[in-house]
This record gives sequence, C-alpha cells and structure tokens, in this order.
Amino acid sequence: LVECSTNSHQQDKFDEIVGCLEDILMEDEFQDMQHQFMTNNMNAFEQDEENKLEYMTIFKDYTYMIEAYLTKHLQQRLDWFSMPAFIEMIRKQPEQCEGDVFEMMASLGDFNLFKELILAHKQQATGKGHNFDFLTITKK
Repeated sequence: LVECSTNSHQQDKFDEIVGCLEDILMEDEFQDMQHQFMTNNMNAFEQDEENKLEYMTIFKDYTYMIEAYLTKHLQQRLDWFSMPAFIEMIRKQPEQCEGDVFEMMASLGDFNLFKELILAHKQQATGKGHNFDFLTITKK
C-alpha cells in the first residue's frame, strides 16, 4: 500500500512537471527566445552534408540556453523541482513520454534534429523552401 501511494505521488509530481513544461513551451517569451536564437545563428548553417565545427558550438549554446530557461522557470513554479529527479522519472516510465514536450526535450540531445530545425527556420525566414513549422512547438 505504501508503494502504491508513493507511485501515485510520483505520478502526480510527474504530471505536474509535464503540465508546467507544456505551459512554458507555449509562452510567447519562450517562443520569442527560440525564434531569436534561430534567427541570430541561421546564417552559419548551410544545406550540405559537411558539418562545420562552428555548428556544434551553436548547438551546445542552444541546448544550454533551453535547459537553463526550462530549469529556471520550472523552479519558479515548482519550488521542489529538480532536473535530475525529473530525468530519473522519465527513465522509470518511458511509456509516459510522448508528445511535444518530450520531442522538444529529446531534440536537446540530437544535433541532426537541431540542424534540420535551424535550416528549416533559415529557409522559412529567407522565403526559400517550404514551411517547416511542424518542427517547432507553437500555440494552437
């Protein structure tokens, strides 16, 4: 009975974190920050197979910026929040990890996905190519 109660409490915490993440990712401030970063760095990227060393530096900067932003805003909303504890929750229940929130979090560790995202942003911003809005989380 104690284990069930603990699991239920952990699930409630997990659900609360995910709800807050969804809210944060939909806010204009987050959207603007992500858009500005993409705009400021898009010209460094080219549509070719070769990856320049500069790309990895930009990717690391992006990852750090997003992680720091999410951690700060989650801690403001949930004073008990801990990123390592949340990551452990994710590891223990991967079946619960579907949707935009987890796609965004997965993209933080995926350079190729990041490169696709920034190149799509560049194509859209310059009017060349197709609209790739489906790669970013936007308000509905």
